[in-house]
Amino acid sequence: MIMRSEMMKRFLTALISVILFATILSWISYTPSSQREHNVYYFGFLETFMFVFFYAGPVYLLVGLPLSFFIDKLIGKTKSNSKLTRYSIGLGLYSFVGTLVGFIFVILLTQNVYWSEIISFSIYGFIASIFYYHLSLLLSKINNK
Repeated sequence: MIMRSEMMKRFLTALISVILFATILSWISYTPSSQREHNVYYFGFLETFMFVFFYAGPVYLLVGLPLSFFIDKLIGKTKSNSKLTRYSIGLGLYSFVGTLVGFIFVILLTQNVYWSEIISFSIYGFIASIFYYHLSLLLSKINNK
């Protein structure tokens, strides 16, 4: 029963994270109508959101969830009782793994790899993992009350 509720918490965290990630990325990349050039197609907010959601969602669920179990096991093995130390270790591990997943994602998806793409996708992976980690901490606080 505990394992099932833990899995549901992680799934909910991943779902909220991917929605937040897609919303923020869509908002950042949106170009208002007044700033658009004529005869140039721009993705709308919803189009960008759906694009990001359908690409990032499976990564969160198929890669992020199993890795979060692994990372949380590593954090659990920490001998320190300090919340700040455990938070810092978690932040470092989630940041590293998110960056690595973004790096691997771009390597697997493209034939011609450019440094700008590697850096961009590594940053996306970093941001996505930080969203997940902090939402996980927030949901744990809410769940414990």
